[in-house]
Amino acid sequence: MFNKINYKKHLLISLIIIFSLLYLYLFNKYDYIKSILYKSTNNSNNISSRLLYSSLNKIVSYNDMIIKTNENDTVKKVNKIINVEETKIDSKPIIYIYNTHDTESYTLPFISDYSITPNVKIASYILKDHLNDLNINSVVEKRTIKSYLNKNKLDYSYSYQASRNYIRDELKKNDYLILIDLHRDSATKKYTSYEKDNKKYARIMFVLGKNYSTYSDNEKFMNNLNDRINKNYKGLSRGVFIRKSSKYNQDLSKRAILIEVGGVDSTLEEINNTLYVFANVLNDYINEEIYGRK
Repeated sequence: MFNKINYKKHLLISLIIIFSLLYLYLFNKYDYIKSILYKSTNNSNNISSRLLYSSLNKIVSYNDMIIKTNENDTVKKVNKIINVEETKIDSKPIIYIYNTHDTESYTLPFISDYSITPNVKIASYILKDHLNDLNINSVVEKRTIKSYLNKNKLDYSYSYQASRNYIRDELKKNDYLILIDLHRDSATKKYTSYEKDNKKYARIMFVLGKNYSTYSDNEKFMNNLNDRINKNYKGLSRGVFIRKSSKYNQDLSKRAILIEVGGVDSTLEEINNTLYVFANVLNDYINEEIYGRK
């Protein structure tokens, strides 16, 4: 009887010690990983801290991440992702970036702890940031697709009608040279991952609709960008995928593109690396093909 009680006592003490050590290990490990992904910095104009994505050299103002709950909708909105040293551009914007499927998200652990969803909206702001570095002014659409659908009592299948409405609004304000509808592919890492010089990227794919009379202008534009990407990063672009029965609002501009950047398993770092390449390709195209600079 004594041995049985003694055994249970020792077993209980052992289990408590094991679970305590496991808890401490996981807690410290989690904080260590978070410390790599994020670094708090002081902001004299804002009591809220700013989170630094160390691997991307980006900062996100905590105040700019608004989680707004409406009666029929919960919207997570990131208003600003900027470089550590923000570039100021005085010229009018020439690129309009939007997301017809703005809830498409990527897989990335730990970010959810800050109520941040790594999605195509964040990818759009990363692209904007790289364009800023090249002195190219761009605009990212802040309005959500769902807010338009809810307001007009439409379902998800009318998403392109919603983005079309936003595009038309923007074209009234400014004569954009390029329209970019940024998406995330549903394909897995096997088809969307790319590596060069020990650096990982998310593969990009162009989607062209041909159900309008002037599609050849956009086809030429996409083929040009596709060739420029694959010239130095062969295979990074998956090419131009054609849909004859669709138009994806590309009839609104002769330089309107839909791009699938990465897939469900792509990390934010891979997305960032690809968008850096894409921004530089856009810069070269604009200088050479639009402005005639060599």
